[in-house]
Amino acid sequence: MAALAVVPGAASAADADALAVHDYLLSCGGCHGLDGAGSARVPSLRGIDHLLARPGGRAYVLRVPGVASAPLPDVRLAALLDWIFVNFQNRTAAAFRASEVAAARATPLVDPKAARAALERPPG
Repeated sequence: MAALAVVPGAASAADADALAVHDYLLSCGGCHGLDGAGSARVPSLRGIDHLLARPGGRAYVLRVPGVASAPLPDVRLAALLDWIFVNFQNRTAAAFRASEVAAARATPLVDPKAARAALERPPG
């Protein structure tokens, strides 16, 4: 596992990692599964780094309802998202910032399935 930036209030990168695991279990794991694999109704978090390379992909990740409405402070949500990108078979680290999280989550997606489908379409 790669180290995370230390979350304010966490004594070390290991504490920040443990806090991200805790936050994942409480905020994400119930729907996406303990391993991030998702289900027939909930998308997998594994290998989603390709979304970051697409125009609007980063904003999509930050605006999906589960992220936008997560009951976490922006700095912890940014750390949680970074943890997901490091730990669930993604090749690209995300390096989300709390300010970016705050700005994006103010306008959650109304139709995340349509937004994801648009991101997945080949360009052109």
